[in-house]
Amino acid sequence: MNLRLTCLVFLAVFWGSLLPSSPAECAPTSPVRRVAVVIGANDPAPGRNPLRFAHGDARRIADVLVRVGHFKQNDVHLLLEPTGSELRATLEKAAQLIHNTGGETLFLFYYSGHSDGQAVYPHGEAVSIADLRERIGRIAANIKVGLLDACRGGSWTQAKGFTVGPALSQLDLLNVATEGTALVSSSTGFENAHEAAMVGGSFFTHYFAAGLLGAADRTGDGNITLQEAFDYAKERTVRDSARLAPTMQHPSFDLKLRGRQDIVLAQVAAITSALEITQKVGPIEIIHLGSGTLVAETLSGPRTMRIALTPGRYLARRIDNGRIYAKEIEVPTNAQATLGEEQLDSAGAEQVALKGGDPTPLPISARSSIPRRILEVRFATGVSTMPDSPLNRSVFDVFPDKDQEAAPFAYDGSFSYGITDRLTWYIPMAAFSYRFGTPERFEVIPRLGLTNLGFDENKEFTATIDSGVALRVWSTPRHTFLANIAAGHSFSSGSPERRWPWDFSAAIGFGSTLRDIVTLQFGAGVDIRVKDAANSADQESLLETALTFGSIQSIGYRAIPFVQVHVTEKGSLDFYASGSLNFANFSVQHRYLVGFSQVF
Repeated sequence: MNLRLTCLVFLAVFWGSLLPSSPAECAPTSPVRRVAVVIGANDPAPGRNPLRFAHGDARRIADVLVRVGHFKQNDVHLLLEPTGSELRATLEKAAQLIHNTGGETLFLFYYSGHSDGQAVYPHGEAVSIADLRERIGRIAANIKVGLLDACRGGSWTQAKGFTVGPALSQLDLLNVATEGTALVSSSTGFENAHEAAMVGGSFFTHYFAAGLLGAADRTGDGNITLQEAFDYAKERTVRDSARLAPTMQHPSFDLKLRGRQDIVLAQVAAITSALEITQKVGPIEIIHLGSGTLVAETLSGPRTMRIALTPGRYLARRIDNGRIYAKEIEVPTNAQATLGEEQLDSAGAEQVALKGGDPTPLPISARSSIPRRILEVRFATGVSTMPDSPLNRSVFDVFPDKDQEAAPFAYDGSFSYGITDRLTWYIPMAAFSYRFGTPERFEVIPRLGLTNLGFDENKEFTATIDSGVALRVWSTPRHTFLANIAAGHSFSSGSPERRWPWDFSAAIGFGSTLRDIVTLQFGAGVDIRVKDAANSADQESLLETALTFGSIQSIGYRAIPFVQVHVTEKGSLDFYASGSLNFANFSVQHRYLVGFSQVF
C-alpha cells in the first residue's frame, strides 16, 4: 500500500505587548512593516524520502503574502533548500530590518519540509527547533506569526515497519512568552499522493493560502483574519484527508488568543484582478484551466465573495449529488470578473471527472437555450395538411390554412442567437425566450414575440402575437419530461377576415438522448381554436378542438423534432412527424418534415 506518511504541524502567532486591540487597527491599510521568511525544503532528512511539494507550498505562501497580505516583495525572503547557516543569516537580516523600522512591525515565519519533532531539515540538514525558537524570539516585532508545515515521517514511503515518533509538543513550538498564542497542530496524517498532486501541495497549506485569497472571508468585508484562514483550512484538511486518504487523518487544532482580538492577514477588497462570486448554496470550486489545479473553494451558504486570482481562464464548478455544474470564466488583467451560481450549467457526473474523463455535454441542438454568442440555424421541409399551432410555432413557417384540403408543401425554420447563456433572440423578429432554472434538473422557459410577419394574397400585412412557457424536468441527465402551454393571436392590417384569430395549446411529452447520438421526443396535447364571433357564420360552433401527437412541442421558438441524429456536437439531422384529430368533424391531418440544425 503506497502511503504518504505526513505530519502537518501548524503554529501561529506571537503577539507583543503593543498588539492592537481591534482587527481594524491591524488591517493591511495601517502603516505596519511586514517582513517574512518563507522556506521550502524537499530534500530528505536522513533515512527519509524526499518531498514533492514543499517548494510549491513555499512559493504559494510567498506569492499570497505579496498579492493580498501587503508584504513588499523585497520584504518576503523566499528560501528553497537553504543551508542551516543561510537560514540563520536570513533570520538575522529580518531581525535587523525590523529593528531599524520605526512604528509597528509584523514578522511571519513559514517552513514546509521534514521534521522529526526535535529538528527541521532544510537542505537535509538538521536545524534545532530550540535554536529556531530562540532566534525568532529575539526578533523585536510587535506581531509574530509562525507557521510550520512539517513532515515527521516522509513522503510516499514504502518502507515497511517504519515507526513515526511522537508529535511535536506544543511546548516545543517556538513557545515564546507572549500575550497571545494561536496554534494549529496535526499529530499524524496519511495523505493520498494523487490528491496532494491535484492541489499541488499539502492540504493545509493549499487551503490556508486559498483562504487568504478571499475564500475564507465569512463576513464579506474583504479582510481575511488569522482565525478565518485557520478555520477554513482546518475544515477542509479534515474533510479531504478523511474522504481521499487510505487512512483517516486525525488532526487537532487549538487557537488561543488571551485577551486579544484577531489579526487581519490579508485584504482582497482592493485587488484589481479578482472574481466576485454570488451564490445561494455553494460551495463553488475554482480551478485554473492552464494547470488543472484547484485554486480555491468558497464557503457554503448564500453569500457574495471576492477571490483574488491571477489573470487567466478558470473553471467554476459546484458538485451536487454527484452532478457537476460548471462554467468557464476569464479573469482579465486589472479588472473584475463576476459569476452568479445560477450561471453554472450541468456538465456531468463527479465520478467521470475524478477518473480524468471529460463529461460529454448535451448536444447544443438538444439544450433548452443557445449558448452565449452562438447562432443556431434550424430548417426543415416536407409535406403537411396540419395547420399552424402555438405549441410548435417558429419564426419562419409555412403550413396550410385550416380549410385548405390539399397543400402538401410546408417548411419550418428559425435563427436562434444566444444573447446570454439564458436569453435567446429569434432573429430577425421581436421574439425572445429566457431560461430559468438549472440544466439537467429543472427549467422554466417563457417566450414572447411577434412572429410570422408577412403579407397575404390581398397584400395586407399579417402577423401573430405569441406567448408561452415550457417546463422541462430531468429524471436523468439524458431523460426529460416537457410540458408546454402557449397562446397566439393572428391579425391583419385590413378587414378582419380570419376565422380563427385565437389559438390555445397545451401538451406534455417525454424525450430521451441515447448514447449522445440520437434524441427521441414525443408529445401529446390539445389545440383549441376560438372563432371571431362577429365574423362567424356558424354561431353555434365558436370553439374547435383537436388532439395532437408526435413532434408537436417547442422550446422557445425552436420546434422539437421527433428524431434528432447528432452528427456532431454542433450539428444534427432532424425528422418531424406529427398528426392531429379534429373532434369537430373527426378529420385527421398529418405533417412530415426533414431538415437539419447547425450552430455557428
